[in-house]
Amino acid sequence: MILRFSSGIAATVLLAALGCGPKGPHEGAKPPPPATVAKAADETELATITLTPEAERRVGIELAKVERRPVRRRRTLGGEVAFPPGQAIIVSAPLGGTLSAPEGSVVPPPGSRVESGQPVFSLLPLLSAEHRVLTSAEQVQLAESLAALASSQIEAQQQVKSAEVEVRTARIAYDRAELLLRDKAGTRQALDEADARLQLAQRALEAAQARAEFLERTRLEADAGMLVPHVISAPLAGLLSNYGAAAGETVVAGQTLFEVANTANMWIRVPIYVGQRRDVDTAAEAIVRDFGQSTETPGRQARPIVAPPSADPNAATVDLFYGVDNEDGHLHPGEKVAVTLTLLGEAESLVIPWSAVLFDIHGGSWVYQRVAEQTYVRRRVEVEFVDASDAVLALGPEPGADIVAVGAAELFGTEFGFAK
Repeated sequence: MILRFSSGIAATVLLAALGCGPKGPHEGAKPPPPATVAKAADETELATITLTPEAERRVGIELAKVERRPVRRRRTLGGEVAFPPGQAIIVSAPLGGTLSAPEGSVVPPPGSRVESGQPVFSLLPLLSAEHRVLTSAEQVQLAESLAALASSQIEAQQQVKSAEVEVRTARIAYDRAELLLRDKAGTRQALDEADARLQLAQRALEAAQARAEFLERTRLEADAGMLVPHVISAPLAGLLSNYGAAAGETVVAGQTLFEVANTANMWIRVPIYVGQRRDVDTAAEAIVRDFGQSTETPGRQARPIVAPPSADPNAATVDLFYGVDNEDGHLHPGEKVAVTLTLLGEAESLVIPWSAVLFDIHGGSWVYQRVAEQTYVRRRVEVEFVDASDAVLALGPEPGADIVAVGAAELFGTEFGFAK
């Protein structure tokens, strides 16, 4: 039994000796991996990644310093797009008659955009089913409609004159506020408020002028007692917000036909909690973006607007208003948008490039810090807010630390085995 056991041992030793002999030319050692990940013994500690110089060049890693500098604080809230006052014109029937679609066209649907002078309805005055010749009673009604039209035209001219006075008054107030600010006797907020009032007055004047021009173009003809269809056109370019009548309907003089709202300039209503209201710099411009739009996109500049105060006591919020240009018609009334407000004061904060921040599946935010040549460690950070291409941190590495600004995603994949 002992001899058989010894023979087994000898055979094993012999096989081991043969296996340790020199290897063939095709059995050379594997090249070193481009990166190694050293896992810490304690899982609460982070992983360290060591790259070869070649791998570091291939990834194209770029570093940036963690900075501590004064930063204007910002806060992003939800806002709602709304029509400014005085931007909508209601078009009424100049006289009684029957509506139909414009010749060779159709009635634009509600919510569609129309150009100034675009036909919306065709109105046949005092149309009777039996004939198209005016009777004596119809001639009297036509005369009354002419008188009502003339009265509307006079009223429209008075509204234009009143709006012109408002513009002149607002212009004087703006010039005075500008002069006081130049002489260091006024405030920037007073100038912004005067500018907002001037812009509102100018918009009201434009709306009044458009209505007056529309009524001025309205002509009622009864040549030889025959009825002539009258084209009802949009007085300005904008959005058809609602209809008060439909094609085929008989209307009376003064009845609302449709409403056109000018969308070239819109208001943004931002409800804000009353406890945060005093933290907002109401004289600073805001930035309006679509929900889900990257904070690196420029967005739309919105200027503060002086508007009648409004609030919601049930939600404990007060409303701030901002004006924004909308010549392209991108914003729609009632649409929800993201509004970034500037807060009062500056605070010393840690600032890093936004491209350096990574997020894990749990929503945690991280950066990679270089601790030695080709050696990187993942560090946890807490992002307070994003300002253009910068991320302002509430918690992060010490100022002066080198972090990966370009190539962090590749390191993240290397650490978890998704990149080779």
